[in-house]
Amino acid sequence: MIATGSSPLIPPIAGVDKENVFTFRSLDDTKTLLDRARNGLKTVVIGGGLLGLEAARGLQLNGCDVTLVHRANTLLERQLDTIGGQYLQRKIESLGVKVLCGKQTIALLGGCSVEGVRFRDGGDMPAELVVIAAGIRPNVELGRKAGLKINRGIVVNDFMETSDPDVFAVGECVEHDGLTYGLAAPLREQGKVLASTITGNKGASYAGSLSAAKLKIMGVEMFSAGLFDDSSAQIEAVRYEDPSLGVYKKLTLKGGKRAGVILVGDTSDSHRYMDWLRHGTDLTARRRYLLFPEP
Repeated sequence: MIATGSSPLIPPIAGVDKENVFTFRSLDDTKTLLDRARNGLKTVVIGGGLLGLEAARGLQLNGCDVTLVHRANTLLERQLDTIGGQYLQRKIESLGVKVLCGKQTIALLGGCSVEGVRFRDGGDMPAELVVIAAGIRPNVELGRKAGLKINRGIVVNDFMETSDPDVFAVGECVEHDGLTYGLAAPLREQGKVLASTITGNKGASYAGSLSAAKLKIMGVEMFSAGLFDDSSAQIEAVRYEDPSLGVYKKLTLKGGKRAGVILVGDTSDSHRYMDWLRHGTDLTARRRYLLFPEP
């Protein structure tokens, strides 16, 4: 059984081998960054995903002057729509972290140690510390050497079997139905199916996991699950916004059932929405009370 996990993804940026350039993935990475954090240290975090946001806020709380640089036009573009990303950005900035979206880093400047970053549009920014949190890459080399089928990850079927029926794989190194997962909940679901399979109790199969993400760092709350793109004619969206409170809620419906949810600023109902999604609850009779409880 292969469970080799994943490694930090390093984008094609010139100068990433300089001193004071780090990734943010493990406990050791965290300890290293905390050892170097100090008041006023000019820090650039590359990547506006979940890990990038946590790294930026953690370093800022330890005195660093932090700028978060993200290639996409809004933060967490895989978990939030454009409006939700803008709400989250305003909240992050209100805590003291500067955010630059739509910026692609192409080079790290300086001699032996990093002294700045350069963007594709030609602008430069000073940096004494750079953290790269640009995603993960499945560790597939062992599977490749074993002759297993590899796409982005080690390909598995609904019973966590690889292309060799005597070899199984689970976790961040695997690809199931074209998808890889980097969150804890899907890995636990895969583990349950694997345990049944290898003990001879082949029963429930793995049908993929609901895509859900939750962020809560020092007053910033965000929850996202399912499909939130409402550009299709089959998808309806129900929204609520309160810019003064920084609260944004969006539910998507398909055929009267919940397809997805985005919550920024208030995630208190996330469990209710996840239950509706998991059980395929028909919400037709509750349309007036989807975002707020019935009076």
